[in-house]
Amino acid sequence: MDLLIFNNIGKDECVQGILKKDNTRVLGSVVRFAEREGLTDSGIKEYMASLLANDVNILSELAQSGAAVGDDLHRLALLDIERIYDKLFCSAHMKYSPSGNETGFCTSYKESIRSLTEAQSAQELLEGLIRHYRTLGSGVLARYNAFKFDGELCGIRRTDSISFDDLIGLEHQKKVLIDNTAALVAGKRANNVLLFGDRGTGKSSSVKALLTMFADKGLRLIEVPKSSIAKIPELMEVLRHRPHKYILFLDDLTFETHETEYRALKIAMEGQLQAQSENVLIYATSNRRHLIRENWADREGGEVHVNDQMQETLSLSERFGISVVFMSPNQKEYLHIVGEMLKKHGVEITPEIEKQAVIWQMNYGSKNARCAKQFAADYLSKLEQLDRD
Repeated sequence: MDLLIFNNIGKDECVQGILKKDNTRVLGSVVRFAEREGLTDSGIKEYMASLLANDVNILSELAQSGAAVGDDLHRLALLDIERIYDKLFCSAHMKYSPSGNETGFCTSYKESIRSLTEAQSAQELLEGLIRHYRTLGSGVLARYNAFKFDGELCGIRRTDSISFDDLIGLEHQKKVLIDNTAALVAGKRANNVLLFGDRGTGKSSSVKALLTMFADKGLRLIEVPKSSIAKIPELMEVLRHRPHKYILFLDDLTFETHETEYRALKIAMEGQLQAQSENVLIYATSNRRHLIRENWADREGGEVHVNDQMQETLSLSERFGISVVFMSPNQKEYLHIVGEMLKKHGVEITPEIEKQAVIWQMNYGSKNARCAKQFAADYLSKLEQLDRD
């Protein structure tokens, strides 16, 4: 099958099966696709729509970067799509209803694939594809709201759906994060953010809540482990040409003085000739204000050495435009958090419950939101067991 723009399509196993009228080969490909990714019962049409939506070609690259698509490129792409539509999209009417298991794809991707599958002409299919590329991009970055990056991107099918309503007593912290992230999503200037403070106070949960709030507005979250920090500039270059806005999430971040990853992070944030991508920010959480752990031994060696070491220690933290502190609540605040968590399940806190919450905290952890959540879960579980008994 001679194609100029979508020439990768001809290499696909199912496409080859259709062209060679090998029904067994086609059915096998459609069944595997439908059970892993299927959203409709239009087996071959949806397969082809997905194949086209995720194809890497000059049209998809230009459209997703926001660049213009010239008349000649559009005309050549339409010639390809007319061939694909006639020979592949409409020539085989194979119906297959998938089992209905959750794909984990984001809502916008699912809606776009359904729309492409329902295209009634080659022209409509091409216009839908260009719209898909411009709004979602192509490949794995178009499919999910959240990702892990360990040298390559992997979509996260099930995210921790925390909302800001679940985070009690953090009004200032929430406002700072929401305002900064809203600016990013709106295409305005925004800052990298360091969330630091006591453990269990809601730092990581606050970042996850941002995804819940802004995913439908184009925000995507990418978790980056410390071992992959050196590859952040490479990742930023990939994301630069994508239509979404991205937060690179570095969780529980602390460096020892002998570790070199912090220098790579400094360079990624500021320090390289290439500017940081305008659609990408870095949000890091840490229990420490100064991310590089410093020992008393590091201060030996005279005043010049001390000054150099302190500047090195401070310079990374200062590259975050916004620092948000999370402090452990006092006992009154801790009990308020417990009470609000129980209230969501129809349970009013009493002096006896407060006493149990304090004992729980003394036995199992610090006074923080995580401890309050664990107590509330345990209390509600026991309450459900009593109701069953």
